[in-house]
Amino acid sequence: LGLNLHGAEQSAKELLILIEQKQAQINALREMVEKNQAVAVETQSQVEATALAIESSSGSGQNGWWDKTSLGGYGELHANLKEGGDDKVDFHRFVLFVNHDYNDWISLFTELELEHSLAGEGKPGEVELEQAFIRMDWNKNFSTDVGLYLTPVGLLNETHEPDTFYGVERNSMEKYIIPTTWWEAGIKATYRFENGLSIDAGISSGLDSNDGYIRGGRQKVANANFTEQAFTGRVNYSGIPGLNIGASVFYQGDINQSDVVTTTTTYTNNPSTNEVTPTTTSTTVADGETSALLKVIHLDYKKNGFGLRAVYADWDLSGDVVAAAEDQNGYYIEPSYRWTASEKYGDLGIFYRKAKFDYFKSGSLKRNKVDTIGINYWPTENVVLKADYESIQNSNNKINLG
Repeated sequence: LGLNLHGAEQSAKELLILIEQKQAQINALREMVEKNQAVAVETQSQVEATALAIESSSGSGQNGWWDKTSLGGYGELHANLKEGGDDKVDFHRFVLFVNHDYNDWISLFTELELEHSLAGEGKPGEVELEQAFIRMDWNKNFSTDVGLYLTPVGLLNETHEPDTFYGVERNSMEKYIIPTTWWEAGIKATYRFENGLSIDAGISSGLDSNDGYIRGGRQKVANANFTEQAFTGRVNYSGIPGLNIGASVFYQGDINQSDVVTTTTTYTNNPSTNEVTPTTTSTTVADGETSALLKVIHLDYKKNGFGLRAVYADWDLSGDVVAAAEDQNGYYIEPSYRWTASEKYGDLGIFYRKAKFDYFKSGSLKRNKVDTIGINYWPTENVVLKADYESIQNSNNKINLG
């Protein structure tokens, strides 16, 4: 029996080569699959990262500063038309708020204001920082404010957005007696009871007035004298819907914080040379102390469209101050009525305000009586158009538009 050994050996070699080729193809295919799997994993990671970035940038994420920062503000354009001429139009103020929540109990509040549209040397306006303080809510009842804040007195000083009050201008009694708008630097603590009662107490910078003019003593925390600190307290009750009633006190041991230096020079004329030369000079420094106590009570009540506002404020100055400036006080009472004109066109409101106040300025006591009647129109929330007529004792009456 003959066997073809050479043919069998040749077939085995061909089969081995074929197997090696198939194994190489299998290895190449396995490597390609592994690479595709790695690419797929990397691609999935990139897709997830992109989706997260898009989600955060769209504002739906919770980690961006923009989720905890709020912007706001207001502006007031006034026209004051005096009987007998001297009419004025003025963009009285433009204000920006930038507030930020650092976490669920610490927040920043700021208020930057441009007065009279244009600031600078020889211009009518100025740029002012009215608020910049950190609030810490230690619990739901107790909080502290540290920084530059509005003094908690009266009705307008803390809440003076134009859509919240009647009349084009802020009323003159709170302007000259309180004096609105008034801010200091310090620390203030507030405790709120469950029944609507709240108590404020603070220590801060104070006034600097050597002439008895209270409004002129505001330092606005601008490189302010801090020799004498001031103390403020307030009790407020708002436990009945529509009612806000309270009382405030402000005390400063000395509002003459800066010395008054008076220099007197005597001059002599030399006829031979026709020259005038100083011969004697005398200097007087007045540093007497003047203590100041402000007492304020306020009422704001609203029900079924009817509104009633009233404020009484009284300064007691004692010490190194002229007798006419020792007692400066005033009050106003303001009934009003607001109703809805239509669902589309908003609300109308009418008011009458009677004010009487005496304040000291330029060496004399200014006695004032102002009767104001007017109308507010709110076409939508946060927008108001105003008109009023002021009858002013011993001065020109005015029509105001805002």
